[in-house]
This record gives sequence, structure tokens and C-alpha cells, in this order.
Amino acid sequence: MSNQRLLIWIALKVLTVLKGVAGIKAFDPAKHLNSKEAIAAFLSFAVRSGDVEHFKEAIKIAARAENMSRIAESAGLTREGAYKSLKPGSKPQMQTIVSLLDALGMALQIVPKETVSDNSQALAA
Repeated sequence: MSNQRLLIWIALKVLTVLKGVAGIKAFDPAKHLNSKEAIAAFLSFAVRSGDVEHFKEAIKIAARAENMSRIAESAGLTREGAYKSLKPGSKPQMQTIVSLLDALGMALQIVPKETVSDNSQALAA
């Protein structure tokens, strides 16, 4: 699992760096999220970063992997509404995030910080 988390972290960083670079086709992690376990690991790693923008981007990528239109409809949103909720700088309501996660077959779980592995440990493994 540590290698998978490292690859996810690298993919998101590469995606961020390559956005807008002419002539370079960015890596699309959505094409590699082919199981519920992969999506769960991807989203878990993103939320552990503590960066809300990073987490919203991860939800958007996971929803694209599972068909954004279907996920949005299941969450009670339009496709455009889902994208708008997850765009950089947006402040989606908690219910929107929970509904999108539910549509992805995911659930939030709150655990004491001591039980959550540190991102630096995942990267070192």
C-alpha cells in the first residue's frame, strides 16, 4: 500500500506541475483508479495532506474515473454543479462533499490522529 500512496502523491504533484506546460500531455490519474480500493487509498492520502484544495481535486479525479455525470446525478447534483463545487477556490458545503463521497461508494471516517500514518512515513516506505 505504501508504494501505491507514493505513486498517487507523485501523480498529483506531476499533474499540478505540468498543467499549462505547452506540448506536454499531463498524466491523468483517473485512468488508473480502477477499483474501490484504489479510489479509497487515493482519497485517503489526499485528505491526510490537510490541503482542502488537494482533497477537492482528488474527489474530482475520482468522480471522473467513475463517470462524473453518474456520480453527480447520484449525489443530487448536475455534472456542472459538481465541477463548480470542486473547482479551486470554491467552498462547497459539507453535505455536497459527503454526497459526492457517498456516490463514489466512500464514507468519511474520523479517527484519532495517532492512528493515521504520517504522509512522510508513506513517502519513506
